[in-house]
Amino acid sequence: MTSHDRPSRFGFLDTNSPIAPWRLDRQAAELAATAPRTIVDIGCGWGELIQRVTQAAPDAKAYGIDADQELLERGRAGAAERGIADRVEFVEYQGEAWTEPADVVVCVGAAHVFGTAAEALEALFPLVNPGGVLLFGDGIWEREPTEADLAGMWPETTAADWLELPDLVDAAFATGFRPLRVEAVERSEIDDFESGFLRDKETWLLANPGHPKADEIRAGADQHRAWWLRGHRGPWGFAYLTLGRPV
Repeated sequence: MTSHDRPSRFGFLDTNSPIAPWRLDRQAAELAATAPRTIVDIGCGWGELIQRVTQAAPDAKAYGIDADQELLERGRAGAAERGIADRVEFVEYQGEAWTEPADVVVCVGAAHVFGTAAEALEALFPLVNPGGVLLFGDGIWEREPTEADLAGMWPETTAADWLELPDLVDAAFATGFRPLRVEAVERSEIDDFESGFLRDKETWLLANPGHPKADEIRAGADQHRAWWLRGHRGPWGFAYLTLGRPV
């Protein structure tokens, strides 16, 4: 379908998770500094982070794992533009079935494929080579949500869906990881992410107000914005844990 037929997807975002440019740059630099030879990103989307790490780690071979073929094609195009297509392979695959370990493992916003965050950390531990690093990103509760909070959020959201940050770190400890960095994003990073996510739709609607699909797309955008502004904006946050596996 052409851009006239529907909005673009993630056209205004560097990554499909809330993160400021400075934080993304630092994550890429810190992961590259471990001098990995193998990298795997489960739920990679278009793999912006692993492309940056691979570009800065000349001995690395990276694998981006995702089930979304459109996003994988975007990743392949990006790797070709950066001149690293021979070292970054994008694989259409269900992430929970991946079994090959790596020196650097990335799982950001994809914990749900394993179940809970604790179950994801347990499943990811054997995928990290001894002495290697996991970058794990997942939603957190900034505070215990009320019933009113939950009612305004995504359908069927429950208090059990995410942990508070200290409990997420405890889950990493219980699995055997040691934390190298613990960070929660700022509210502005989530606002920027949600605005960027919706901007594809809003830009398209401004250019195509009378399109047969405009009412459907407008309703979907407005519902998403309500979940953000009247629902998860406040009780919900997002955290990144950089975790080391002992040798």
